[in-house]
Amino acid sequence: MGHLGEILMLAVLEAILRLCLTPSRFSDTVSAVCLPSSTDDFPVGSTCVTTGWGLTKYNNANTPDKLQQGALPLISNTQCNKYWWVKDVMICAGASGVSSCMGDSGGPLVCQKDGAWNLVGIVSGGSGTCSTSVPGVYARVTKLMPWVQEILAAN
Repeated sequence: MGHLGEILMLAVLEAILRLCLTPSRFSDTVSAVCLPSSTDDFPVGSTCVTTGWGLTKYNNANTPDKLQQGALPLISNTQCNKYWWVKDVMICAGASGVSSCMGDSGGPLVCQKDGAWNLVGIVSGGSGTCSTSVPGVYARVTKLMPWVQEILAAN
C-alpha cells in the first residue's frame, strides 16, 4: 500500500484504540458514525460533511474555540488529479468554497447513505494555504475496511 497507506492505517488504529480505552459519551451532539462496507459506493457530487478543530485560515495564529463543519461535494479522482497525485486509496472533496485546513488531519468526512451517516474519508491533505478552490484529499475508508475488519476481529 505504500508509506501513505501505512500512515492512514495507523491513524485509524489509533482512533480505534483510543475509543477502546476511553469510550465516548453519546448525547444530542455526540453520536456514532457508521463504517461503510468495502463495496459501498459514494457517488461523485454527493454532498458530505467534514468537521475539525483546525485553522479557519492558514495564517491564523490560533485554532477555533468551537468545532467547525463544512459541507462539500465529492469529486472524482480524475478531477482531483488536476491538483494532486491521488491513488485509489484516496478520495477528494471540496473545491467548492469550503476546505479542511491545518489541524483538521485525522478528522472525518461523512456522507449520508440510506438515512445514516457513514465515515467515507479521513482528512489527510490539501492546499498549504487552505484554499477553498482546491480539493482536499482524504483516506478512502471503503478501501481500508478489509484491514479495519481484520483488526476488529482480532480484538
